[in-house]
Amino acid sequence: MQVLFLALGASRKRAVLDESAELRANGAQVIVVVDKKKSWLNAGFAPGVVVTTLKELEARHLPRRVEHALLYRAPRATVRAVGRGPLRRPARRGLKAYERRLAASLHRRAFMPVHRRLWPDAQARMVLAPFAARGGLDLLVVSDALSVPRAVRLLDAWAAGGTKPRVCYGLDYDVPSEAQQARTASTQGQR
Repeated sequence: MQVLFLALGASRKRAVLDESAELRANGAQVIVVVDKKKSWLNAGFAPGVVVTTLKELEARHLPRRVEHALLYRAPRATVRAVGRGPLRRPARRGLKAYERRLAASLHRRAFMPVHRRLWPDAQARMVLAPFAARGGLDLLVVSDALSVPRAVRLLDAWAAGGTKPRVCYGLDYDVPSEAQQARTASTQGQR
């Protein structure tokens, strides 16, 4: 079973921690998507539970990686190569000013609007990508109220692609489909 927790509001931490640990103990692949990792820093997730953010998942999209390489990695490498000796301090100050003023502005005002127009479902595809290798997402747990609008957008994008995971607020509210119940019964009968 493959499960995605949307916990963008961080209001139900204990429930997310307990339910993800329970699923992981049963052999499920569990990914928890949070808004900011800082708010979950002291949370003790079970081993094997992957915690990530929407920004990290979206940054895996190839055009975003190319943009990051052009706007940030290449100038940083240039500063590392050129900024030695007496040029070190001015080169680093220049790099910081470039990243703050020019690169951030180009990213926000030029690249992101074009990216959203060309690939409107990129975020939804990147969230679904870790589950693709093992058959797709089975269950989406929308853990708090702030995650509901994002879940609706993700489900709309996934429905266009034919992916329809079950959706629940917590594991207590999950009702497996008849096909999954039949599969579970047949696998338990084989043991």
